[in-house]
Amino acid sequence: MAVLRDVALASQVDVRGEPQPGFPVEPNTVAGDVLWLGPDEWLVLGGQEQDYPDAAAAVDVSANRVCLELVGGDVEDVLARGCSLDLHSTVFSPGRCAQTLLARAEVILHRTDLQTFRILVRPSLAPYLRAWLDDALAG
Repeated sequence: MAVLRDVALASQVDVRGEPQPGFPVEPNTVAGDVLWLGPDEWLVLGGQEQDYPDAAAAVDVSANRVCLELVGGDVEDVLARGCSLDLHSTVFSPGRCAQTLLARAEVILHRTDLQTFRILVRPSLAPYLRAWLDDALAG
């Protein structure tokens, strides 16, 4: 059975422009702590603005999202109750990420391993999403 927990992230930096060294360039992939969000946009977990002096823009967005983590053998089934993406591990494997809707809330899903998803959501929607996930876990 899956378990929901909070994850404290040191920081989050939105980087725009050309890909920096080591950044993923394949859509919806992750390299280390860098998530591909668009052709010229990445989210760096644990970075600092000054780490990217050659970027078109690097902005600390740490207050923009909280991180929930769903862990367990049935994570795909729990998330499928409110997400239209195919989250099967053969399609959405570890190291993949996507901006999507989960229970009508805008989120970033990041699959860190076969039984773990990180869910980044705006703080104002976190209580709603947490309640929805608690209900999905119970049902």
